[in-house]
Amino acid sequence: MKKLILLLAIGLSLLPVKTYAQSTVRTIKQSQVSGSTAKLQKIKVWNGSGVSISFYEVKEMVKRVWIDDPSQVLIDTDGCLEGIDQNCQNSSAGLLHLRRIKKLPVPGLPQTSATLLTVITQTASGSRKVYHFQVTPSNSRPEYSQVSIISDKPSSRVTRPLLSPLVQTINTIKQIRAGMSVAISNGSLSSSDELHNRIEQFLTHFQARGQMPIAALQAGVSLNLVNKLIELGQKNGTEGQI
Repeated sequence: MKKLILLLAIGLSLLPVKTYAQSTVRTIKQSQVSGSTAKLQKIKVWNGSGVSISFYEVKEMVKRVWIDDPSQVLIDTDGCLEGIDQNCQNSSAGLLHLRRIKKLPVPGLPQTSATLLTVITQTASGSRKVYHFQVTPSNSRPEYSQVSIISDKPSSRVTRPLLSPLVQTINTIKQIRAGMSVAISNGSLSSSDELHNRIEQFLTHFQARGQMPIAALQAGVSLNLVNKLIELGQKNGTEGQI
């Protein structure tokens, strides 16, 4: 009997295991999360696997952000944010990155399993939109790494073919390196500095994964610094595409 059970166990271990490919991007239409027809959308955040909320598709700038329970979720952005960054005069963030941390005891803050995230954005025409998300820490297997807000209606404009993510990453790296050269030439950065080494680490992580917020966190550099280097690189004439 024991021999039969052993043979069955070996046979089962040799069976092919089915795997299901799962997209890392979850899309949400604007009408589902903002306006009179919106419903509270749940966003999960996992240990070691943060989630980005992108407003790139709808071309909106994030102006303000509130999270009701900051004791276990940290927020970072791909640009400066008024009310958070001291020297920010004009918010330039289009993406939020949520990262789960070990829950911190905050006096007076009630214990909750989820929290409300409120985001105020501004369109190109100057109008503002309000988005609400229910952020829930989860211990399950990560299901996605980005939530992309998309328009309900397809664009009527003639669109040009988009560059592949790899080409976009290469172009951005070229701009950052050009910005580093400008910073070194004007004396604000030295190739022997620890900061220079961290920027190089950022470029390595960014080239490998193509995710700027995560690469910045891994290398220990701020996204404000990265954006400054990109601006310097663009002013130096490297804005051209491959």
